[in-house]
Amino acid sequence: MKKILFLFIMALALSACSDSYLETVNKNSLDMGSFFKTENDLLLATNAAYCPLAEGVGDGYNKRGMFGGAYLLRLNTLDPYMWFESPLAGLDQLIINSSDTEPFWGSLYAGLYRTSDCLARMTVLKSTLDSTTYYKYKGQLQALRGMYYFYLVTWFNKPIYYDETNVPSNPLMVYPNGTPEQFWNKLEEDLSSAAKTLPTSWPDLEVGRITSGAAYAQLGKSLLYKHYEYYLRFGKGGTDEATANLQKAKDALKHVIDSKVYHLILPITKTKEDYQAALLSNSSYLPVPPMNSAGVITSTYLYPAENNAESIWEIQYNDDDRSASGWLPGDMWGGNMNYMYSSTHLGSYKNLEIDPTLWFEFETVTSHPAGYTRDPRAYATCYLDGDLMDWRPESGYKIGFQSGLNSKNTVSLNKLYLGDVPSVSMVAKKYSYPQFVGKNAPNVAPFNVRVIRYADVLLMYAEVCYQLNADADGSGLAALNEVRARVDMPAVAVLTPAAIVHERSVELATEGHHYNDIIRWMYDPNFGMDMAKLFNNKFNKAKNFCFPIPQSEIDFNKGALKQNPGW
Repeated sequence: MKKILFLFIMALALSACSDSYLETVNKNSLDMGSFFKTENDLLLATNAAYCPLAEGVGDGYNKRGMFGGAYLLRLNTLDPYMWFESPLAGLDQLIINSSDTEPFWGSLYAGLYRTSDCLARMTVLKSTLDSTTYYKYKGQLQALRGMYYFYLVTWFNKPIYYDETNVPSNPLMVYPNGTPEQFWNKLEEDLSSAAKTLPTSWPDLEVGRITSGAAYAQLGKSLLYKHYEYYLRFGKGGTDEATANLQKAKDALKHVIDSKVYHLILPITKTKEDYQAALLSNSSYLPVPPMNSAGVITSTYLYPAENNAESIWEIQYNDDDRSASGWLPGDMWGGNMNYMYSSTHLGSYKNLEIDPTLWFEFETVTSHPAGYTRDPRAYATCYLDGDLMDWRPESGYKIGFQSGLNSKNTVSLNKLYLGDVPSVSMVAKKYSYPQFVGKNAPNVAPFNVRVIRYADVLLMYAEVCYQLNADADGSGLAALNEVRARVDMPAVAVLTPAAIVHERSVELATEGHHYNDIIRWMYDPNFGMDMAKLFNNKFNKAKNFCFPIPQSEIDFNKGALKQNPGW
């Protein structure tokens, strides 16, 4: 059994029911006045605050919210380097309905409510718990809420704001839009506080809880985004306040680097087998052995996978609870839906394929120690015809990838791209290697989702250094080149926006980051985001800088909540 944290607790139910239909007291719910009396109550409530990241809320399709399914599917569909199975319609053409964003909205507000409500109620325990224990829980709740705030403000612009001082208690009350400042200020407060109080690691049975390093990483990421989506967007770039914000972002990311808790997963030997195993361990659910093109394992060493030294913030999934099938990732069972949408499993939907322009974004190289002629990350990102999908004979997938069988091939590279492509179709290898073939596969997959890994931190640090003082001390360039050195790609001589864009594009490809990156970079002309070219003239900067607020929420709030511009 994987030693993970994955607890599904929101309310406590009593088994007894009244026989009288005239009874007005609800015997099936626990009075909140009798809750938050013990540390165990606080533990259960804190555990519940993690769940919205893993599961979904809403009805039917929309229950696949956040990292349980919607995030990777929707964000990769919006990525110009990815093709949806119907390439001329839908999200990949920026045809976005408010219902498309309901999974995000619902999950994020479930998280915001649970964290804020718990932070408000837990104060009654401050006098009975020792300080370390009390702030261990408070830090987790603040870090979680910081992430919820971050996605709400970057995706929804001016959504509903509240915190522990005004937690909604009347289901009939209507709420107006908040302001970006409320979100940015509170998330910084939350994450800064959490980073100082959380431990650097947790015991094995609690792996998956948020650490100090995760809070610092999310703080640095949030303040980096704030530079673009607040200061540059509103014409405040270059002010003392904007400079101070960048310095805080740099300090937070540097704290993660200087902690020495994390490091890149490096190849043990300079062979293709080891490069691929090291890279793929960051999206696998099993430790990965090196193996050659014939599927023969070439070493006894296993590259650690989930919660390894490169993982900083990771959403936990498992295959232990597999008795129920359905559409409720992180709810009816411990797995997620990502593998169902995008994997090479024969039973998957195979919704997404890789645009060949991504393949050509990976640089060609000469004199590579393993004999590569292209950046090794290309082969750890893209399934090509003939690529092995599993090393285990019992999986039934110790065969080569086949376009049209392990991909839908509705997006044929030969038809839609005139170029020297290496495969009839290409599919993301991350989160699809090795194959998962357990009970109820492919719709119950145990792949943990890596939200922030150390390579991401190094590249964000490089970006902050460029924005702060043009990387005067060279530490940003060194961080970027550390990522390149992992795969023995030649060092970049000068830190430029082009170098930053390229490195994030290839290192984090298909991990759901690229669309968010493009949106923030468009506010800085030095990054040269040609939005018309990237999105086939479909992008409207006055509208597509954010997502639409779900119409159902606007209707429920009776006009007090206003839709974002253009939607």
